Amino acid sequence: MKDRRIARLQEQIKATIAEILMRELADPKIGMVTITRVELDREFTICKAWWSIFGDDKTRARTEGALSRARAFVQRALGATLHTRTVPRLEFHFDQSIAGAIRIQELLGELGKERAQREAERPAVPPVFEEPEADRPQP
Repeated sequence: MKDRRIARLQEQIKATIAEILMRELADPKIGMVTITRVELDREFTICKAWWSIFGDDKTRARTEGALSRARAFVQRALGATLHTRTVPRLEFHFDQSIAGAIRIQELLGELGKERAQREAERPAVPPVFEEPEADRPQP
């Protein structure tokens, strides 16, 4: 397959999986899952769907288990919407990049607070007064 076709199929699969998870899957253990990206191999045999969720590790583990149990259902529903000869094997993977970005934002916020605190604690330096050149005595 050409790269453009694979890219189009990846976007279509991403949207379809998100739609299936949101509308057709009736598992309360799956929260607000976001499909961040989809990678489709050249042979169209494996489809890796990267997902993210907002919450703690417990929420993530519960959602991960629910997604692994729902994998076959989502794959069948995906196959019904794709107009291809074969349906790739679906794999769900947690996307660490979102959690890393959130952690970086937290660290930057803490650094900003520390900097503001240091600026507030620093003693004020009086400005140095300079005489205008016109008022200076000429040598």
